[in-house]
This record gives sequence, structure tokens and C-alpha cells, in this order.
Amino acid sequence: MPTMMRTLEQLITLRNRKVRDLSGQLSSQQQLCQRYDRNIQALQSLSTAPPSEGGHVAMMLNEAQYKKNLQRILNWQKQEQALATLKAQQLQQNLLHEARREKGFQLALDQRRDTAQADEGRKAQKQTDALAAQFWQRRQ
Repeated sequence: MPTMMRTLEQLITLRNRKVRDLSGQLSSQQQLCQRYDRNIQALQSLSTAPPSEGGHVAMMLNEAQYKKNLQRILNWQKQEQALATLKAQQLQQNLLHEARREKGFQLALDQRRDTAQADEGRKAQKQTDALAAQFWQRRQ
């Protein structure tokens, strides 16, 4: 096998590994985004709980502080979700880029193999033709 084809096969193996790694990272990032989404939904359901009625002043202050902290955590989770979504989009773009590169190398290797196979076919046909010509000349 020519050196170029071995090199292309090694490049394809490396690109394939990179695609698998990026695919795993993207999957993990998407799961992280889903966790943030579930956290946000849970925090929103906690923050929309109806206020207690007829409570003491201390209880009302405690509840106000609780809702304030819930809102702060909710805002923080939304920021983290936005960052995680941006990272997931970047990973998706990187994955597509690497998959295209891998496909390009695969196409180049396939073309090299087809060319080598066609050359071998022509070489075998020339040998067959030469033997047939020799046989024909001897019979003459």
C-alpha cells in the first residue's frame, strides 16, 4: 500500500477519534443544558408559591428574603444556561467542521484506492494481452 494511502488512513482515524470526542462533549453539554432547564423550572415553581397569609412580621421578612434569594439563584441559573447553550452551539459547529474534514479525507482515500485498483486492473489486462499475443504468435 502506498505511503499516501497509509497517511490518509491515519488521518481518517485521527479525524474519526476527534469526531467521537466532540460528539461526546456535545452530548454532555446538551445534558448540562437540560439540567439547567429543569433547575430553572423548579426554581420558578418555588418562587411562584403563594405568600402565607396573616403571618408575623418576622415570617413575612423571612419569606421576602427567601424569594429574593430564589430570584438571585434563578437569574444565576439562567446565565449559566445561556453560557452552556453557547458552548453547545460552538461544539456543534466544531463537530460539523471535523466531520466534514473526516469526510474529505475519506473521499480522497477512496479516490486513491479507486485509482490504484484501476491501475492494477490495467496492469493485469496488459499482462493478459501480452500472454495472449505470445500464445497467438507461437501458434502462427
